[in-house]
Parts: sequence; structure tokens; C-alpha cells
Amino acid sequence: MKAVLVIDDEPGIQALVAMCLEPLGVPVCLAGSRDEALQVAESQEIGLILLDLALGEEDGLEILPALRAHESLTGVPVVAFSAHDSRRREAMGHGVDSFLGRPFVSTDLYSAVELLFVP
Repeated sequence: MKAVLVIDDEPGIQALVAMCLEPLGVPVCLAGSRDEALQVAESQEIGLILLDLALGEEDGLEILPALRAHESLTGVPVVAFSAHDSRRREAMGHGVDSFLGRPFVSTDLYSAVELLFVP
């Protein structure tokens, strides 16, 4: 079964998102950086990427081309999330499939996953 890949450099947010997705019964993989995300993509089939736009030293939109270029991630839908709603337009302009403001409500997360996740 394909998994949801959560890319966020904050372990607490990773755990929260994974916990929120438990009721949906989808496998969740966690990564804190571009390199970790690409390593996960080598070993796990991914059906959706949840991408934080503030990854410490990395910007989520700057790593998006590397994710899209990876052969196993080409065409995988991406949901970007940020505490700064002002980044919504920028993210959509970079080709993300959806955007969630942070903090997000679990029902919004469920809706995005149910709409875009391809098992």
C-alpha cells in the first residue's frame, strides 16, 4: 500500500500529523529534510506528500523540484502547509495541489488526504 510522506523538520508536528492520519488507516512515512524524503522514496511507495514550507535551513518550495524530479515521486500530489497563509499563492504558483494553513484543523487535513491520496 502507498504511504503519505510527511516532510517537516519538527518531530512534534510529524507526530501530530501521523496521529491525525491514524483514523484514515493510511501508512505514514516521516522525513525532516529533502535528503531524508528522497531516501524514504527509495524504499517506500508514496501516494501523497505533505510538505512543510519552513524546513529549518531548507524552504519547502525550493526542494519541490528535486522531489518532483525523483522517478518514484513524479506525479505524486503535494499538499503544502505553512504557518504563513501569505505563502498560499506562492505555493500554488509552484504547482502544489493543495495548501493548508498551520495550525490546521484535523478535518481539513482529512479532506486534503481523502481528495488527493491515491492508494
